[in-house]
Amino acid sequence: MKNYVKYLIPFLLLLSLVIDGQLSTLFINLTPGIIYISSYLLLILGLFSVLYVPTFYNVAMFTIIGFLYDIYYLNVLGVFVILFPLVIYLIDYFYQSLKFKRVTNHIILLVVVFVVEFGAFLFARLFELTNLSMFIFVVYSLVPTLVFNSLLLVMLQPVLEKFFIYHK
Repeated sequence: MKNYVKYLIPFLLLLSLVIDGQLSTLFINLTPGIIYISSYLLLILGLFSVLYVPTFYNVAMFTIIGFLYDIYYLNVLGVFVILFPLVIYLIDYFYQSLKFKRVTNHIILLVVVFVVEFGAFLFARLFELTNLSMFIFVVYSLVPTLVFNSLLLVMLQPVLEKFFIYHK
């Protein structure tokens, strides 16, 4: 991979951090009732960066991004500082035994988004930041988030493949 792309990836991650918040707010305002959709463009970029950037560098980047995510969105430090590096290790583990294909990317994204959303929900319940029931969380937050991020991956995967494979 060309050297400048390693320096470009952190800026792409920071940009996706801001875009994720804007997309999530947009879809919360557009959807009826209590449906809550979270955008995880950050994790979609993580799927590709794991293939081309060393694991230690990725974990360090996603730890910093998790720290910024916690400060910017939650005002509670620790939830995404733990979840994002864990998810990067999980993606790296999956890619050690699976080939890079569109279908495997899709399945890995679903698993990773589930782990992040469910982990954040468990942390929120543990620290009494929410009192949502499991049913309400799954129906009104988890399922719409999984569907939205699946569609986002389908739309962005050709562009990201060209960017990352071209710069390999």
